[in-house]
Amino acid sequence: TCWICKSSDLSKVRSNKDTSSIKSSDFKITDDNYGTTYDIFECRNCGFFQCSDIPTVTSFYEEMVDESYVKTSFARSIQARKIIKYIKKIKKNGKFLDVGAGSGILVEQANYSGYIAEGIEPSKYLCKVAKEKLLEIHNGTLPNESIKKKYDVITLIDVIEHVTDPVDLVKNISQLLADEGVAIIVTPDVSSLASKIMGWKWWHFRKAHVGYFNLKTLDICLNAAGLIRVRKSRPSWYLPFNYLIERLSRYIPKLLYLNKILPNYVLDLSLPINLYDSYLIVVKKMYKNK
Repeated sequence: TCWICKSSDLSKVRSNKDTSSIKSSDFKITDDNYGTTYDIFECRNCGFFQCSDIPTVTSFYEEMVDESYVKTSFARSIQARKIIKYIKKIKKNGKFLDVGAGSGILVEQANYSGYIAEGIEPSKYLCKVAKEKLLEIHNGTLPNESIKKKYDVITLIDVIEHVTDPVDLVKNISQLLADEGVAIIVTPDVSSLASKIMGWKWWHFRKAHVGYFNLKTLDICLNAAGLIRVRKSRPSWYLPFNYLIERLSRYIPKLLYLNKILPNYVLDLSLPINLYDSYLIVVKKMYKNK
C-alpha cells in the first residue's frame, strides 16, 4: 500500500536495482550514484513515489560509515548556521532536537545559538564523531527511551525521504513537539523543475532515497500525524568547490580536470547552491494537548 495515503492502487514506474544487493554504503550521505534507485512505484491516488520492495533499512544506517561527510563539515556548518538563523525568527530559544543528526553539525550550531540541543542518529560511526565533539547525540531512531521530553524545535533535515514509514516518523515528531513548538522539515521536491528536466537522472534519485515527496504528499503525511504546514521556502546548501566538481563530474566527466589545475584555496571555498528542488517547511501542531 501507499506509505502516505494507504491506497492499494500502485503501479511500477521504474524497474532498476535488485534489493538483494543492498549494503550499508548505499546509504552514505555523500553517495553520488545519481539516477540509481531500487524499483519505484507511484500511488495513483496521491502521486507519492516509493520503493515498495525495499526492506527495513535501519540496520544499514547503523553500520553506515561516511568519511567524506565528516571531511566537508566546515561547509556544512555554514548551511547549519543558515538554518538556525531561519529558525531563530520563529522560535528564539528552548529545547531543540535534531532527528537524523549525523555527526551533530546542526546540534552544535544550535547550542552556539542558545538552544538546549541534542540529536538522535542511527549511524554508530557518526555518533562516535559527534561524541568526540562532546555533543549529546543519542544512537538510534525514534521512538527511543532516551528521547522523552517535549521539544520547542525539532528538525528533520533530509531524513524523511530515507524512511519506509514516513507517517509513523512524523507521528513520533508530533508526540515529542511542545504545543507551541515548531518542526522544520527539509526534503527534495520530486515535482520541481529540476526533477522534470533531469528525469530519472535527477541527483535526488538515489538508492538511499526510498520516498519522494512534493507539497501535496508532504501535507497528506503531516495531516495524518496531526501536523500542519505553516511556511515553506527553498533552502540553499553550502559545499566545498572541489566536492561540487566531483558531483557534477557524474554528468560532465571532463569537469574533474578542474580539480587538477585550480589552486587549493579555490577548491576549498564553500559555495552556496540552490537549484530550487528541495523544500524547507515549518510545521506546527493542528491541536494542542488538553
